[in-house]
Amino acid sequence: MGRNVIELYKGLARDLLTLIGPVRWSAEINLRLERITHLLSLLDNPHYAYPSIHVGGTSGKGSTATMIATILSEAGYKTGLHLSPHLQILNERHQINNVVASTTRLVELYSEIKPAIAKVAAENPFGAPSYFEAQVALAFYYFQREAVDVAVIEVGLGGRIDATNVLNAAVAVLTNVGLDHTEILGDTIEAIIKDKAGIIKPGQKVISGVKQPTARQIVAQRCRRQHAELWQLEQAFHYKVEGERHFTVSMPSRTYDELEIGMSGVFQIANAACAVAAIEILPGFDVSETALRKGLMQAHVPGRMEIVQNDPVVILDGAHNPEKMKAAYKAVKNHYRSRRCLVVLSLKSDKAAEDILPPVIDLAETLFITKFHVKGLWNPYDPAELAALAKEIAPDLDVRIVPEPIVAVQQALAEAEPDDLVLVTGSLYLVGDIRQHWYPIDELITQAEKGLKGSLTP
Repeated sequence: MGRNVIELYKGLARDLLTLIGPVRWSAEINLRLERITHLLSLLDNPHYAYPSIHVGGTSGKGSTATMIATILSEAGYKTGLHLSPHLQILNERHQINNVVASTTRLVELYSEIKPAIAKVAAENPFGAPSYFEAQVALAFYYFQREAVDVAVIEVGLGGRIDATNVLNAAVAVLTNVGLDHTEILGDTIEAIIKDKAGIIKPGQKVISGVKQPTARQIVAQRCRRQHAELWQLEQAFHYKVEGERHFTVSMPSRTYDELEIGMSGVFQIANAACAVAAIEILPGFDVSETALRKGLMQAHVPGRMEIVQNDPVVILDGAHNPEKMKAAYKAVKNHYRSRRCLVVLSLKSDKAAEDILPPVIDLAETLFITKFHVKGLWNPYDPAELAALAKEIAPDLDVRIVPEPIVAVQQALAEAEPDDLVLVTGSLYLVGDIRQHWYPIDELITQAEKGLKGSLTP
């Protein structure tokens, strides 16, 4: 089975990549709802077949979505989870009860929706569905065919005209927002939150974890216009940190004491509080406190403060914007203050490197700058330019350019002492490339046929 399923996977990946045209990314091409609406209508609107929870924001949306889905699974509900981007294999985007879809099943279902994709390409004035739209449609179709009780859907980019925004979700969740994708969404928090708040629909229940006062006002205004019920963090519900992974959260009608999360990083507690609030406000579902507690402990997302080895400790964290990098910095400083840190870094070419680099430079004794392999739409930041910027900020920093990601981490490991720390960060695409050193893709594909858990550890 192993080699056959790997070839099957490669064929599916090639098929999807054909949907990327000569212009890899353009807001005019990619940020539209006309094609995805057309495609889903041809498939009899599978996303209307089950209630859903829509999770957007800048930082923490994948973790929050995973926590919500894991809690619902622990409560006995058949729960779909759609995440983006995938870290290593496409299957990660399509999960039921935290088990990634098998390649065989995805290929079978994709063959069923390909005629509809071709019809949209032939008839829609805006052309063929995009790479992302096809995967969103595949997830919605998969969840319908597998008769899930509920689906948790992570926004891809922005909100208002993201392909997932065809949902009529029961609950919308907004995690905290920051400056990311500024060339697409705008260069102010206000512009970005207006776009992300576009997932809020009429009559919906809304959980907001945004922190900035102006952003909160914009979310509240959107909710008023849409007659949506808003639960704002630190207003309608509150949390208190009681340790690295422990917290109390107070809801309008109850308080949960001594909750614990399985994910690393105190910054995950705010995400967990939003997940608990989403479960609390979700209509029509009965979730016991036992299931809630177990779900928070069981939820894991690979590539987010993930420890893949010890002696030396190696942490993979896709901190791809200034807010996430500051959170990673605090987490490393809190836990590994006395360790020498070697950092392996790559960024997407559109990132604000001058804002991301300072925490990295403060951590690093040696900085290995590399570039992730091009996948889908995005290109890496030129390593020479990134290295020059790092040297401008810190002229005495030991900066190495190692273009190949696996070679970069191998060099870092070769130089690290057993009590050092190697941090791989800056892009989830880099984390996916380097994670193969411990978890080869072929093994993950093979294990997915047997029911691979979403944590991607065969």
